[in-house]
Amino acid sequence: MQFKKTPALLGAVAMAAALAFTAPVGAQTAPAAGAALPAPVIGVLDVQKILQESSAAKGIQGAVETQRDTYQKEISSLEEKLRTAEAELRKQQTVLAPDAFAAKRRDFEKQVADVQRTVQARKRALDTALNEAMGQVQKSMYQIMMDIAGNRGINVVLPKQSVLIFEPKLDLTEEVLGKLNETLPKVAVSIPKQ
Repeated sequence: MQFKKTPALLGAVAMAAALAFTAPVGAQTAPAAGAALPAPVIGVLDVQKILQESSAAKGIQGAVETQRDTYQKEISSLEEKLRTAEAELRKQQTVLAPDAFAAKRRDFEKQVADVQRTVQARKRALDTALNEAMGQVQKSMYQIMMDIAGNRGINVVLPKQSVLIFEPKLDLTEEVLGKLNETLPKVAVSIPKQ
Protein backbone atom coordinates (compact mmCIF):
# COMPACT_ATOMS: atom_id res chain seq x y z
CA MET A 1 0.00 0.00 0.00
CA GLN A 2 1.76 3.12 -1.19
CA PHE A 3 0.81 6.76 -1.33
CA LYS A 4 0.80 8.06 -4.85
CA LYS A 5 2.16 11.42 -5.87
CA THR A 6 -0.47 13.88 -6.92
CA PRO A 7 0.49 15.54 -10.21
CA ALA A 8 -2.98 14.60 -11.44
CA LEU A 9 -4.46 16.48 -8.51
CA LEU A 10 -2.36 19.54 -9.33
CA GLY A 11 -3.43 19.22 -12.95
CA ALA A 12 -7.07 19.09 -11.89
CA VAL A 13 -6.58 22.10 -9.60
CA ALA A 14 -4.86 23.97 -12.43
CA MET A 15 -7.65 23.14 -14.87
CA ALA A 16 -10.31 24.29 -12.40
CA ALA A 17 -8.41 27.53 -11.87
CA ALA A 18 -7.93 27.93 -15.61
CA LEU A 19 -11.63 27.56 -16.24
CA ALA A 20 -12.36 30.14 -13.55
CA PHE A 21 -10.13 32.64 -15.34
CA THR A 22 -11.91 32.43 -18.68
CA ALA A 23 -14.64 34.79 -17.52
CA PRO A 24 -14.10 38.48 -18.21
CA VAL A 25 -12.51 40.32 -15.30
CA GLY A 26 -15.40 42.75 -15.17
CA ALA A 27 -18.01 40.02 -15.54
CA GLN A 28 -19.55 40.89 -12.19
CA THR A 29 -21.25 43.96 -13.68
CA ALA A 30 -23.58 43.46 -16.61
CA PRO A 31 -23.87 46.27 -19.15
CA ALA A 32 -27.12 48.20 -19.19
CA ALA A 33 -29.72 47.08 -21.71
CA GLY A 34 -28.82 48.42 -25.14
CA ALA A 35 -25.35 49.53 -24.03
CA ALA A 36 -22.42 48.46 -26.20
CA LEU A 37 -20.02 45.94 -24.78
CA PRO A 38 -16.45 47.15 -24.32
CA ALA A 39 -13.87 45.91 -26.78
CA PRO A 40 -12.06 42.91 -25.36
CA VAL A 41 -8.63 43.58 -23.94
CA ILE A 42 -7.08 40.17 -23.48
CA GLY A 43 -4.40 38.76 -21.21
CA VAL A 44 -3.02 35.24 -21.09
CA LEU A 45 -1.96 33.35 -17.95
CA ASP A 46 -0.12 30.02 -17.61
CA VAL A 47 -1.93 28.79 -14.50
CA GLN A 48 -0.15 25.43 -14.43
CA LYS A 49 3.27 27.06 -14.48
CA ILE A 50 2.37 29.31 -11.58
CA LEU A 51 0.90 26.44 -9.55
CA GLN A 52 4.05 24.38 -10.13
CA GLU A 53 6.83 26.96 -10.04
CA SER A 54 5.79 29.48 -7.41
CA SER A 55 7.81 29.44 -4.20
CA ALA A 56 4.70 28.69 -2.16
CA ALA A 57 3.65 25.78 -4.38
CA LYS A 58 7.13 24.26 -4.28
CA GLY A 59 7.16 24.57 -0.49
CA ILE A 60 3.74 22.93 -0.25
CA GLN A 61 4.85 20.02 -2.45
CA GLY A 62 8.00 19.58 -0.37
CA ALA A 63 6.06 19.53 2.90
CA VAL A 64 3.50 17.08 1.56
CA GLU A 65 6.22 14.79 0.14
CA THR A 66 8.07 14.81 3.47
CA GLN A 67 4.91 13.84 5.33
CA ARG A 68 4.07 11.24 2.67
CA ASP A 69 7.50 9.64 3.19
CA THR A 70 6.92 9.56 6.95
CA TYR A 71 3.53 7.93 6.47
CA GLN A 72 4.98 5.46 3.96
CA LYS A 73 7.60 4.31 6.49
CA GLU A 74 4.88 3.87 9.10
CA ILE A 75 2.68 1.90 6.70
CA SER A 76 5.61 -0.28 5.61
CA SER A 77 6.26 -1.15 9.25
CA LEU A 78 2.60 -2.05 9.78
CA GLU A 79 2.60 -4.18 6.62
CA GLU A 80 5.68 -6.06 7.81
CA LYS A 81 3.93 -6.80 11.11
CA LEU A 82 0.93 -8.11 9.16
CA ARG A 83 3.14 -10.39 7.06
CA THR A 84 4.72 -11.79 10.24
CA ALA A 85 1.32 -12.29 11.84
CA GLU A 86 0.02 -14.02 8.71
CA ALA A 87 3.00 -16.40 8.63
CA GLU A 88 2.45 -17.21 12.31
CA LEU A 89 -1.24 -17.78 11.69
CA ARG A 90 -0.46 -20.24 8.87
CA LYS A 91 1.87 -22.18 11.17
CA GLN A 92 -0.83 -22.40 13.84
CA GLN A 93 -3.52 -23.56 11.40
CA THR A 94 -2.55 -27.22 11.74
CA VAL A 95 -2.14 -27.23 15.54
CA LEU A 96 -5.11 -25.12 16.65
CA ALA A 97 -8.66 -26.29 17.01
CA PRO A 98 -10.91 -25.00 14.18
CA ASP A 99 -12.72 -22.58 16.53
CA ALA A 100 -9.49 -21.18 17.94
CA PHE A 101 -8.02 -20.81 14.45
CA ALA A 102 -11.18 -19.05 13.19
CA ALA A 103 -10.97 -16.59 16.10
CA LYS A 104 -7.29 -15.86 15.35
CA ARG A 105 -8.10 -15.46 11.66
CA ARG A 106 -10.84 -12.92 12.52
CA ASP A 107 -8.35 -11.01 14.69
CA PHE A 108 -5.87 -10.98 11.82
CA GLU A 109 -8.52 -9.76 9.35
CA LYS A 110 -9.43 -6.99 11.81
CA GLN A 111 -5.75 -5.95 11.91
CA VAL A 112 -5.66 -5.85 8.10
CA ALA A 113 -8.82 -3.72 8.03
CA ASP A 114 -7.32 -1.37 10.64
CA VAL A 115 -4.19 -0.89 8.52
CA GLN A 116 -6.31 -0.22 5.44
CA ARG A 117 -8.30 2.40 7.37
CA THR A 118 -5.05 3.98 8.55
CA VAL A 119 -3.76 4.17 4.97
CA GLN A 120 -6.99 5.80 3.78
CA ALA A 121 -7.00 8.26 6.68
CA ARG A 122 -3.40 9.29 5.96
CA LYS A 123 -4.17 9.71 2.27
CA ARG A 124 -7.24 11.85 3.01
CA ALA A 125 -5.23 13.98 5.45
CA LEU A 126 -2.53 14.61 2.84
CA ASP A 127 -5.05 15.36 0.11
CA THR A 128 -6.96 17.76 2.35
CA ALA A 129 -3.79 19.55 3.45
CA LEU A 130 -2.60 19.85 -0.15
CA ASN A 131 -5.95 21.18 -1.37
CA GLU A 132 -6.23 23.74 1.44
CA ALA A 133 -2.69 25.01 0.97
CA MET A 134 -2.96 25.16 -2.83
CA GLY A 135 -6.29 26.94 -2.41
CA GLN A 136 -4.42 29.76 -0.66
CA VAL A 137 -1.97 29.95 -3.56
CA GLN A 138 -4.82 30.03 -6.09
CA LYS A 139 -6.66 32.75 -4.16
CA SER A 140 -3.55 34.94 -4.04
CA MET A 141 -2.75 34.23 -7.70
CA TYR A 142 -6.29 35.19 -8.69
CA GLN A 143 -6.16 38.45 -6.69
CA ILE A 144 -2.79 39.39 -8.19
CA MET A 145 -4.08 38.60 -11.67
CA MET A 146 -7.15 40.77 -11.03
CA ASP A 147 -4.96 43.68 -9.84
CA ILE A 148 -2.64 43.45 -12.85
CA ALA A 149 -5.57 43.12 -15.25
CA GLY A 150 -7.29 46.11 -13.67
CA ASN A 151 -4.13 48.23 -13.90
CA ARG A 152 -3.67 47.34 -17.57
CA GLY A 153 -7.34 47.66 -18.52
CA ILE A 154 -7.57 43.95 -19.34
CA ASN A 155 -11.14 42.66 -19.26
CA VAL A 156 -10.56 39.03 -20.32
CA VAL A 157 -7.85 36.65 -19.06
CA LEU A 158 -7.52 33.32 -20.83
CA PRO A 159 -5.58 30.27 -19.67
CA LYS A 160 -2.47 29.88 -21.81
CA GLN A 161 -3.23 26.18 -22.33
CA SER A 162 -6.41 27.18 -24.20
CA VAL A 163 -4.78 29.69 -26.57
CA LEU A 164 -2.99 28.48 -29.69
CA ILE A 165 -1.45 31.76 -30.85
CA PHE A 166 -0.98 35.01 -28.97
CA GLU A 167 1.28 38.02 -28.83
CA PRO A 168 3.87 37.44 -26.07
CA LYS A 169 3.07 40.90 -24.63
CA LEU A 170 -0.33 39.51 -23.60
CA ASP A 171 1.29 36.92 -21.30
CA LEU A 172 0.84 37.92 -17.66
CA THR A 173 2.45 34.77 -16.27
CA GLU A 174 5.90 36.06 -15.26
CA GLU A 175 4.48 39.22 -13.71
CA VAL A 176 1.87 37.29 -11.73
CA LEU A 177 4.47 34.69 -10.70
CA GLY A 178 6.90 37.38 -9.53
CA LYS A 179 4.29 39.20 -7.47
CA LEU A 180 2.99 35.93 -6.04
CA ASN A 181 6.50 34.98 -4.92
CA GLU A 182 6.83 38.40 -3.26
CA THR A 183 3.46 38.45 -1.52
CA LEU A 184 3.13 34.73 -0.69
CA PRO A 185 6.60 33.17 -0.50
CA LYS A 186 5.37 30.22 1.53
CA VAL A 187 2.21 28.63 2.86
CA ALA A 188 2.02 26.57 6.03
CA VAL A 189 0.77 23.08 5.30
CA SER A 190 -1.52 21.94 8.10
CA ILE A 191 -1.67 18.15 8.24
CA PRO A 192 -3.93 16.98 11.06
CA LYS A 193 -2.44 14.58 13.59
CA GLN A 194 -3.64 11.03 13.13
